Amino acid sequence: MSNDDWLPFAPLDPQEHREPERPENPNRVPMILGAIAGVLLVAVIVVVSAYMLRATEPTTAAPPAASSPAAPQPAPSTPQEQPQPSETPTPEPPAAASTIALNGSGFTITSEDGEFTHRWADDAAPAIAALTEAFGTAPEEDFVNGDAENWAYDIYVWPGFRLYDVFLGDGGRSRSEVPAPTWVTVGAGLPADVQVTNEFGVAVGDTIDQARSKGPFDEFALTNGRLRLTYGEGRGTFYNNGERVFSAFVESDESAQKVATITYTFRARGQ
Repeated sequence: MSNDDWLPFAPLDPQEHREPERPENPNRVPMILGAIAGVLLVAVIVVVSAYMLRATEPTTAAPPAASSPAAPQPAPSTPQEQPQPSETPTPEPPAAASTIALNGSGFTITSEDGEFTHRWADDAAPAIAALTEAFGTAPEEDFVNGDAENWAYDIYVWPGFRLYDVFLGDGGRSRSEVPAPTWVTVGAGLPADVQVTNEFGVAVGDTIDQARSKGPFDEFALTNGRLRLTYGEGRGTFYNNGERVFSAFVESDESAQKVATITYTFRARGQ
């Protein structure tokens, strides 16, 4: 017996104990890509599951923050109708403190103190005093000389009003011989508190057409381009019967469009 016979197991052939050979440098890319794909798939599943879970849960809103009470808003006002503008009434002239009413025989002054009447043949002094009271001021004085056909006169001038008083001088003539011992002319510039009227209703400032509508019996063109309308037919008969009842002579301005003056006096026809 050889020395090897007592061994319980005989040694194997070295060839039989070789491990199987592994391939060198194996290709691992497919394995890595597969792992990544798996991780991504799991992530997508997790995200979708979380989204579906939140979508199905009831949403609990956070309580609103306490805010200070808002200022009360004014209630809308009911639109009101705007008042329609009314026509502005034409202001009436202030009531005259004194009224001087002219007529063929003289004039009457009416004021709060009473009445005063002047006739053309009366003395002028009382009339001057009454007119001074009516106008509230003393008159300015003027004078016009006479000639072979006209008497000389003292003139007492208030705004818009003139009183003529015959001046006889020392010629020995009598007032009774004068057809117009006193006479008056009214023009522009009367004070607001003095009103002068006449029996024909013609006023300074009227148009000539308005004056014509008041019934003059005569119309005369003067050489200075003015017109003269005469009212009160049949008057001016002093040399026939001694009566001093005057006509009213209305003269226009230079344009012959407006009434400029109104005069009560004795005047022969054509003068």
